[in-house]
Amino acid sequence: MDLNVKALEKLLDYAASGIGSVAGSMLAPWMARRETKAKEIAAHGDANVLLIQAEAQTKAREILVSEDKNFAGELDIAKSINQRILFQEQKRQLNIKSVVEKAAEQLGDKSVPDTEPDHDWTSRFFSDVQDVSSEEMQSLWAKILAGEVERKECTSIRTLGILKNLDQDTARLFRRFCSACVFFSPDGKTLLDARVSSLGGNAATNSLKAYDLNFDALNRLNEYGLIISDYNSWYDYRLCIGHKIENLPQLIRIPFRFQDRHWILLPTSDRNLSKEFQLTGVALTRSGRELSGVIDLENMDEFSQALSSFFQSKNFQMVEVESHATEVSHVSP
Repeated sequence: MDLNVKALEKLLDYAASGIGSVAGSMLAPWMARRETKAKEIAAHGDANVLLIQAEAQTKAREILVSEDKNFAGELDIAKSINQRILFQEQKRQLNIKSVVEKAAEQLGDKSVPDTEPDHDWTSRFFSDVQDVSSEEMQSLWAKILAGEVERKECTSIRTLGILKNLDQDTARLFRRFCSACVFFSPDGKTLLDARVSSLGGNAATNSLKAYDLNFDALNRLNEYGLIISDYNSWYDYRLCIGHKIENLPQLIRIPFRFQDRHWILLPTSDRNLSKEFQLTGVALTRSGRELSGVIDLENMDEFSQALSSFFQSKNFQMVEVESHATEVSHVSP
């Protein structure tokens, strides 16, 4: 069994694994650290830029000896290259600093398992995040880092690649999609299914258009690897169907999550509880499920009402319950 350590200590381990000993200053005010430019460029794997710099400097030295008339101009070019490299690396430093600080805020005073960071994962993470300047996208990356510190391997390297290529408009569309999602996680940790119900219609023919999730929007999310290509797949939600215990205000059920609240489906007519209940709609991919955990949901009042009405048409009432993944729970008043 893994021992627990302070989350901020483990965050430093992850940062050190990804960017080296400089990580020690990540959680305190620091100065730009680009004094030896060639070494730091190499650390970031920017071999092409390093070659340009070296060639420019060699050219400047040759001209210094043979052609005084071009000396000043060539030195200016070399100086401009150095300044550009320095500017780029300082900007990257600030991006990393911002993400690490945001992750620290997420972790706070938590304790986490004392596990060894996956060095391939940290290398990929910090290589990708150094070029993320948007405040909105930095917040997503910070949540990914904090989540990995809390629970190793909760986000795959493949998912990091999808996040790297995610623009802000698609990220906002993904937020909209996740806000309409039903999530099924029997143990509260492993997410077995996440989907937006097609509400009895066909999502591929715009049954979700009224909620800004039309066919074009779905195609965009699919192109980014966030939803599966079958817009009318289904999952069996029979385990979410509750039934009352005689003379007790309790329900046997495994709830689903919607809008960060937990719900069961209470039959409004007699029903065989062993019979499957197919919830049809648009499902998240594995990467989509991983990223959904770091998304701040938006209110979806109209969709919430439509989802409740859809379940009513199937002879179910959406009933809110207190918590997730227990066999017996009181119904919330």
